[in-house]
Formats: sequence, C-alpha cells, structure tokens
Amino acid sequence: MHVLFLIDSTDLRRWQAEAIAGVLAATGGSGAIATVAGPPPASLLDFCLAFEALAFRRPLNEPLARLSPSALGLSVGDEDADLVVDLAAATDISRDRLLISVSGTGVAAGAADAIMAGEEPFLDLIAVTGETHRLVGRWHIAVEDRRQLGSGMSITTGRAIEMLTLAAGHLAGGATLHDLTLPRVETDPPPRRTGNPGRFAATTFARSLASRLERLVRNPPNWAVAWRTDETGDDALPTIAGRPWRRLADDGERFYADPFLVRQGDRTVLLVEEFPFATQKGIISAVDVGTGGPIGTPRPVIEGNCHLSYPFVFEEDGTLYMIPETSGQRQVQLWRAVEFPDRWEQVAVLIDDIDLGDATLLQANGRRHLFGTVRPNWGSSWDGLAIFTAETLTGPWVPLFAGPAKVDVASARPAGRMFSLGANIIRPFQDSAGGYGAGLGFARIDRLDAGGYAETALVALRPAPPLSGLHTYNRGAGFEVIDVIAGGGTDVVVP
Repeated sequence: MHVLFLIDSTDLRRWQAEAIAGVLAATGGSGAIATVAGPPPASLLDFCLAFEALAFRRPLNEPLARLSPSALGLSVGDEDADLVVDLAAATDISRDRLLISVSGTGVAAGAADAIMAGEEPFLDLIAVTGETHRLVGRWHIAVEDRRQLGSGMSITTGRAIEMLTLAAGHLAGGATLHDLTLPRVETDPPPRRTGNPGRFAATTFARSLASRLERLVRNPPNWAVAWRTDETGDDALPTIAGRPWRRLADDGERFYADPFLVRQGDRTVLLVEEFPFATQKGIISAVDVGTGGPIGTPRPVIEGNCHLSYPFVFEEDGTLYMIPETSGQRQVQLWRAVEFPDRWEQVAVLIDDIDLGDATLLQANGRRHLFGTVRPNWGSSWDGLAIFTAETLTGPWVPLFAGPAKVDVASARPAGRMFSLGANIIRPFQDSAGGYGAGLGFARIDRLDAGGYAETALVALRPAPPLSGLHTYNRGAGFEVIDVIAGGGTDVVVP
C-alpha cells in the first residue's frame, strides 16, 4: 500500500511524524508527502507553549515540537496513492482521503481552542469520498491539567496517532473508506470557540500561583470514603442521593479512596487505597466492618515499590485474590490472600509492560475479561477503555480486539465492581469531564465479543457543592461504599 500524507509545511510537528510512522508500520507500505494549506494556527500559540514550559519548569511538550518536512525522510510528490491521509485539516482539497481533526480544524490547534474554552477536545476521523464526509470515529479526549495548553494538546495528539494507526490497520486488512468504522462517542461536541493563547497563559499562571499560595496555608481537598447500609437491593440501580452516607474517619494526615467490600464467612472487610501525605504514595489498607459499619481505623496490608490503589478483590475456587492498580510498575499484578485480610503475596503478573488503570475483572460468555484504561504514548489513562480476555485467571491475557473499546473521558474509566441487574451486566464508570473523578455513572453492557464492544449509559451522577468528586461505587455484605471529595465532618450527603 502506498500512502500519501498531506502536511502543512508551515505547521509540521513531531506528533505528525509519529503518526506517519504508525500508519506506515500498520500498512507495511511506502509513503510520500505533499504540501497543502491548512488552517492558520492561533497567534502566539508557540509563544504560549514556551512560556508554559518556563513557568511550570517543564520541558517543551515533545509532540508539539516543530519539524521541517525534510525530517520525515519521505519523497515529495502528489503521485497516485492507495490511501491519502490528511494531517493538516486541509482546505480546498477535492480528493478522497482520511481526515483527522478537532472541531473541524487541525488536531493541535483545535485541541488548544477547546482547552482555552474550558472543554475537552473531540477528535474526529472522517472518510472523505467525493462530496461525502462520513464520520468514522469520534473520541472524547481527557485534559489532565486544565491550566496548561501543552499538556492537553499532547494528550490529544497521542490519541490522534493511535486513531490513525488503528484505522490504517483496518484498511490494510481489507476495509475501505466506505465501510471503515472505529469506536465513537455519540455526544456532539460544542461549537468551536477560538481562544487567545496569550490571555489563557496569563490567566492560568495567575491561578496556579494562587493555588500554590493556598496550599501553604491549608490542605487541598482530599478524597474520603463514605458508607451506608444497602437498602437498594439487587433489582434496581444504585441511587446514591437521597439517604446520607457516613464518612470513614481519617486523622488529617492521609486520605482514603477506592473502597471495595468483601465478605468471607461471617467476616466483612473494607479494603481501601490509603494515601499518606508524608510519603505521597498509595498503599492498600483494610478495616473490619460490623453491623454498625467500619470498626476502628484502616491498617496497611500491602505496600509496594510504586503507588497502589483500586484494590479489586474477588474470590475464585475458595481463595481470595486481589488485582490492585500497579500502573507505576507498568504491570497488572495478581495477589493472593495468605491470611485474610492482613497478609497477601504476589502470585503472578497478568499483563506486563502496560500502564493500565483500575483493572476490573468480569466473567462472561465462558471467559474472563479484564477492563481498564490504558495510557498510550503522550496520552491519558482517564479516557481509553481497553478490554483483555483469558480462559484462566493467570492467562495468557490478550486484547479482546485491536485498539480501545471506546475513548471517552466521560465514561471510559472503571469505577467499581460490575454487577448484575436482572439479565443485564452493569458497569460503573468514572466521569472525568471537567476534572479527574468529577462524577460517576452506570452503563449496561450490550455487546462484549471479539467483534466489538457496546454499552448504554443508564445514569450519570455529579455531586453538588460542597462536594467536587465522586468516582467509585461498590456494594456487598449489606453495605454500599463510595468515595468523594468532601470537607470535614462525619456525614456526607450526595445531592
């Protein structure tokens, strides 16, 4: 396959070079470039990126570095090609092509406009055939640091590389521009608003300075675990609001998050992520639960070389296991309870060399499936849902299909154990649009097989002030547990 890449030589950046390399690797073909006119980038954009690097004491974002066309090492020409890939969001081009854009403009510039407007970018892949523009895929991209253009722009370009490489693989496998399909969110992006990079930089730098000063005089908001008795039952979706929750007390020197309940015999235990401020590294802790709720203070049960969180605990063949998040070691690890709940040992690495967030196990269709969010190069672990499958617990674990099941900052990341509701499987999900763990929701899984994945969001929840976060839900042994960002006190109300 011979691929022609349309580039704007006045606005060529490193991410486009990586996208070209990914497409050529996926197709196994040859490539050439042709120069076209793309939309002009926002004025002062590069100045703003340089200012951010200086103000935040970070190197200039690698994928946004400028390149000359000669750095691509490809011939220049407009000869016939089996595939044309438009990396410039070109104007006045009348030829069949694969076009990638954000809000109808270039990927980097469109991402910058969205971030300056306080929104997350929507990345679109469009098949242009004749006069027809068909939406092939739409991904809703995370913005992990809303104070910085460069961070959000880099995340968007990382997903753009992934999207183009995935599409190229499908085309090399026999798909055409007429039938190519990728995962897409059904949400429509807001109208594009052109931003002012200089004003954005000045505003966000001032906010960052104010935030640093505030942290000197008081602790920032922290996560807290809350619990209540379960009166919902197994035949209805959790309501969250309406009845108060009781907060799991902390001493102000740490926070608790990611609560999971497990019952063994007549003993109920609550497992949580404990995050001591002194070490800035999460550990897994446990506290017994009686008829009146948690008894005492959580005690550490697993400490590792990296940050630990999300203690997904489950029973198989009479043995209790845990898959804590160990993405800091780029592994998905399996732990076994030696003496529950205080002694655990690692027994296997289920998946190696991967940054997988909040791994959540599901048994369905006679197989095991592991859900989690994968962070690609320059990407985020908030927005891309990956699914792996295996016949046995220890694997081998392989991707259920090529690429992410979905890319959506508002619903991709797992938020707790999946559960049955009648004949349906319900998946709790995190909603990080507007900020990490800003809300959660519940989705019904409609399809889960090698041909694809589909789900329907049933409800999405956002807490009202003074709460500003809600990102895990679990239930069991007669209790419900959540985590929230809340102030002091023992009662937590989720409006």
